[in-house]
Amino acid sequence: MGLLILKIWLWLRSFFHPRIRELGTPLSHRFFVWPLDLDENLHMNNSRYLNYMELARWDLNIRSGFLKYALKNGIMAPVLNTAIVYRRSLGPLQTFNVHTQLVARRGQSLFVEQTIERHGKLYAVAVIELRAVRRGSTLDVDELLNTVGLTFTPPPAGIDGLLDDSTALMKQLLQRAQQRFG
Repeated sequence: MGLLILKIWLWLRSFFHPRIRELGTPLSHRFFVWPLDLDENLHMNNSRYLNYMELARWDLNIRSGFLKYALKNGIMAPVLNTAIVYRRSLGPLQTFNVHTQLVARRGQSLFVEQTIERHGKLYAVAVIELRAVRRGSTLDVDELLNTVGLTFTPPPAGIDGLLDDSTALMKQLLQRAQQRFG
């Protein structure tokens, strides 16, 4: 139920933020560790990191106009793969930031890099692989982006060359995130 409330809050908040046309634009969101986010060790449960990352991607979908187009045309963008490294634990009532950026496109997949940080320190980093599908068929990414009126320019330090080697990918992601957040 809490996730639904946060999605509604993000949807309402999106009316006051600029529309995104370039999907490589980095986005940041500030969240708060609620008591119900905690596990028995009194730190944020690992699954909640992924929930907050989903909320950040939800905002990207809303602000880019993709969600509206997808709902009208019966399109879904399911997560195919998630690779995540946890570095630190978040405690009760702490604020934290989720940074989201589309970093690569390969074939029919889009890859989103997401980091969770607090006060400049890295807490988690993940790469999420997404695809757009309609009635079980994968859609062409370029055609979809053009139809919705979006562009994607990979960032200069992209991860495209690492996508075939998951171990190298995770090491590189961790190094990139540590350079930014320590």
